[in-house]
Amino acid sequence: MSALNRQVLEWTASHHSVATTADLLRFGVTHAQIRQLVEDDILERVLDGAYRFVGAPHEELTRCVAACTHPATLVIEGPAAGRLWNVRRMPYDGLVYVIGPPASHPSVEPWMRVYRTAALDPHDIVERPDGIRLTSPPRTALDLTRYLGDRDLRSVIDQIESNGMGTAETMRRVAYDVLSPGRPWVKRFLRVLDQRPQSGVPESHWESRVVAALMARGITDLRPQRWLDVPDWGRIRLDASVDRLCWGIEIDVFPTHYSEEGGSNDRERDLACDAIGWRVNRIGSLSLKQHFDRTIDRVMKVYERRCHEFVRRDER
Repeated sequence: MSALNRQVLEWTASHHSVATTADLLRFGVTHAQIRQLVEDDILERVLDGAYRFVGAPHEELTRCVAACTHPATLVIEGPAAGRLWNVRRMPYDGLVYVIGPPASHPSVEPWMRVYRTAALDPHDIVERPDGIRLTSPPRTALDLTRYLGDRDLRSVIDQIESNGMGTAETMRRVAYDVLSPGRPWVKRFLRVLDQRPQSGVPESHWESRVVAALMARGITDLRPQRWLDVPDWGRIRLDASVDRLCWGIEIDVFPTHYSEEGGSNDRERDLACDAIGWRVNRIGSLSLKQHFDRTIDRVMKVYERRCHEFVRRDER
């Protein structure tokens, strides 16, 4: 019987071309056949005891599967887990970050980075059908504190909550479970988590940045993702708003806003809002990318003028 029988091929097809020595033996491949497959350049070592087909792409997923076959029961974490969850603001550095047991030395491969800790609840581990074992989105967000600055960390937290991958309460629980004097980065995570709005969650990275910047300037009642019923138009969603001022902000970073049809639709919608006393200001992607601080300064001037308008209106 050929060493590469149907079971071997089906297994490796579902595990990113990776099989362990134990897998191959289970499917009837002998030790001698494994050695011959390696000599014939059909299989090659990824880690000790884990092989891949030579013709298959040597991609990150392959390395993640191989890492998760290690006897130390490694778990993919940090930026590698973030990329697997399609989290934004991740570095694409070709490294596989894993959590290993204390005092473990699972590999000297240059593409693997090991964070050693026993503080990992089984509930915070997700097992995928392809053999990859990784941290849950809330635990991934917490671990990313060691790799990201406050701005990008907050954006990741916003994305995880906005996409329904975890709530602020869940992320806070995960953080408190591992909080200790020896992990000051957990306190930083909790601080970033608590600096976010009390209601509403920004969707995009730029929304997260703008909301954070305006709150830091003193607009503490800013409300992201505010739904508003507009007569003769319908129900709309503003990227951010201050309800007491009937003031909304739209952060136009998607290309659809700059087409003729998209721009016309935005203007008509803003006019409908104006008709019911709501002022909507738009911030373009070019302004944010090239002159972020200057743009926030201008938005703050609009906010202050809107405050004065409402004060004068109330005095009448």
